[in-house]
Amino acid sequence: MSKRGSLVCVGVGMTLGSHLTPLCRSYIEQADVVFTGLSDGVMELWIAQMHPDVRSLQQYYREGKPRTETYREMVEAMMTEVRAGKKVCGAFYGHPTVFALPPRKAVAVARGEGFDAHMEPGVSAEDCLYADLGIDPGEVGCAHYEASQFMFYRRRIDPSAYLILWQIGIAGDQSVTRFSTGAEYRQVLVDLLSPDYDGNHEVIAYKAATLPTQRPRMDRMKLRDLPKADLDIHFTLVIPPARALEPNTELRRKLSRLDRSKKDTAGENSAAFSTDRLRMRLIDECDRELFCTLYSDPSTMQLIGPVLTRATALRSFGKALRMSREPSQAWRSYAVVDGASGETLGFCGFNRSKSLIREIEAGIILRTEARGRGYGREAFDGLVRHALMQPAIARVFARTAPANAPMTAILQSVGFSECEITDSTATWSIARTSVPAQNSRRTQHEQVTIHA
Repeated sequence: MSKRGSLVCVGVGMTLGSHLTPLCRSYIEQADVVFTGLSDGVMELWIAQMHPDVRSLQQYYREGKPRTETYREMVEAMMTEVRAGKKVCGAFYGHPTVFALPPRKAVAVARGEGFDAHMEPGVSAEDCLYADLGIDPGEVGCAHYEASQFMFYRRRIDPSAYLILWQIGIAGDQSVTRFSTGAEYRQVLVDLLSPDYDGNHEVIAYKAATLPTQRPRMDRMKLRDLPKADLDIHFTLVIPPARALEPNTELRRKLSRLDRSKKDTAGENSAAFSTDRLRMRLIDECDRELFCTLYSDPSTMQLIGPVLTRATALRSFGKALRMSREPSQAWRSYAVVDGASGETLGFCGFNRSKSLIREIEAGIILRTEARGRGYGREAFDGLVRHALMQPAIARVFARTAPANAPMTAILQSVGFSECEITDSTATWSIARTSVPAQNSRRTQHEQVTIHA
């Protein structure tokens, strides 16, 4: 019975000797014949040391020859040996499915003819790009395109995410025969990008290192200077975000209502205290984005305090979340929730004074659309009453800018007295004995029910 042929295409990674996995190496060493599609002659010599019959596929490339014909010949070269009953290994630089048509096509043909065929992954140029440039594609998003394909078809660009264009050195090549295109072609690309990116926007031309003695190329330039850059087929254009992420407020409101309904149904995270219109619950992970949005918004923070960067806001949220779960009750942060819609309107909370054990500082921050409707006064009054019901708390104080008229009005209406004022800060306080009785309220929505 004749020997049954097989095919495995492996990725050897980008850098000589650094990225080849033990499994991929074993496939190379145990094959009857090895075909290589590598980016560097030194890497071909390295693979040749692992096997006595190594055949380079680079011989099929020629300037002016359609790459589609080159790829067909490469596939046929591998399949000829598979059909002859040999164990064939195709070793390709990077990852065997990333910008590598011959291995994908060869595996598909082999499977179609009934042969065993599969691929083994390798470290790709994309992996190296993330590591060398310090990019996390999950942070703001990342869109990848082959540069020419990006130009040939209508695409919806998102300037708030990374845009990565591969093979920038042949951008705009419709012939599929060239190994480089000129400045005029890259100028067409710059013109295509100009509605979404300013000409002064910084971009990066990236090229991974293929030898241990090399360093990756990370050439930073202005977008308008891209046509003048000296770039070959191996360069990738990295365009960082040009604007901040835009929150989908309406969708997040729907999700918040869904989160609340799920938790209410399960009996989880019930309200710590409530007023007629509002429920105050301890913050949880679903509040992260709104928290960061409010504390990094200049208009919201104008009369509250310094505007936080997103990184600082994330750390502050993490601390507030962690401290709110501590049993000591020295720090509590609550989400202010509209009882009717389930929508989160903002946050209120308190933290204990380090110098005065029985005193706490209270504060509140609301979304723009929740202001001017009495929610601030209602939530803050409920917060103060809730705090002063704790036996260990005798006094609540609050600090605000003297120019913050809305907060000053809230403090006065709740019963706070001004005790200290400077050019930048007014300090107000209220003691347990100063809190008016609940039944003295004149409006229904100010009545507070405590669920301590």
